[in-house]
Amino acid sequence: MRMEAIAIKKQLYEEDHIAFNEISIDQLFKKYEEVGFLYPAKKTLLRAHFTTVTQNWKKLIHGANDLLWFMNTKEACERCFASVSICKETSSGILAQHLVANGNPSIFLKVMLAAQNRAKQIYGEEEFRACQNWFQPDDRYLFRVFATMYDHLGPDKSALSLFHYLHLPLTQIKENYGWDYQAEAVRGFDPECISFVRRQYGGVFVKAEELDQEDIELKKLAATFATQGLKRSRNVYKIRDTHTHKIVACIIANRAPLGMNFSYLENKAYYIFDKNLESIERRLVLHTANAIIKPLYLDIALQAIPIVTDASTSSELIGLRAFFVRVYMQSIWIQKGFKLWDDHIHAFLARMEQGKQTS
Repeated sequence: MRMEAIAIKKQLYEEDHIAFNEISIDQLFKKYEEVGFLYPAKKTLLRAHFTTVTQNWKKLIHGANDLLWFMNTKEACERCFASVSICKETSSGILAQHLVANGNPSIFLKVMLAAQNRAKQIYGEEEFRACQNWFQPDDRYLFRVFATMYDHLGPDKSALSLFHYLHLPLTQIKENYGWDYQAEAVRGFDPECISFVRRQYGGVFVKAEELDQEDIELKKLAATFATQGLKRSRNVYKIRDTHTHKIVACIIANRAPLGMNFSYLENKAYYIFDKNLESIERRLVLHTANAIIKPLYLDIALQAIPIVTDASTSSELIGLRAFFVRVYMQSIWIQKGFKLWDDHIHAFLARMEQGKQTS
């Protein structure tokens, strides 16, 4: 281990009383409830599946592949509990999620830094090339931290996207109508698909989601999950207008152990639609998209497809009996921006320390 990594571990783990996977899953979930992360609406969403969710977390935490892990403040840091959990999102990307804090906000940022640095240590450069998190834009503190990150890192090292999150009940999906649009499976490197998604969400999104890699179905990651008796898969489709032959949408359907994320984002389907589609076209494309991915979700305990998409497509989905859940912001930063991301978080910490000294 490099000397700087040892110094980071000493500073962020020992001096700030930060632990790695030190408490049990039951204790962690109890803390989630105590600090209000498990608020009533989220508890209601989880209640029917909480036993399965807990079992999945325990399998993953006790596994040897670092597919899911968490860091938190130790008991010595009273009344200032903070934690973050990390899960493998792609073969070389992670999701920093469940950003929980109660008390001193600087502790939360130190836990985030500790988690980022541990990821660098355990995964290596080829296994850790992107990181992302999701937060609600009305959380002013998280918005200040992560939305301003985009200004610091720029569009070639980071991305910031606003998504609508919905659940579409399987019972509301009808058979596909007509032949105006055709779905085609993407099995490997596909320049046409890459070009389309890049135009909608940018190059950083393409890199973070590994859409520019041959293993677009994440078979390598699925094999790792299988060693722990759990299923992981991804299916990608491009949808073509059969008259113009142009790509009008891309669907990325993820299946993963239920509840890795408490909002079920681990099972999300990205609905990426051409920004220029008219409302009636968008609705017709949705019929094709819904019909093609419904079979992939028939065994999901929610009996609904979790969908993330843009506001216009969200409106049409609601018209097709999808339930709107909330608005999310997705923040992404890739490997060549890791150092700038660290600097960005350290700058927040410095301003907080300065504020304490002048108050």
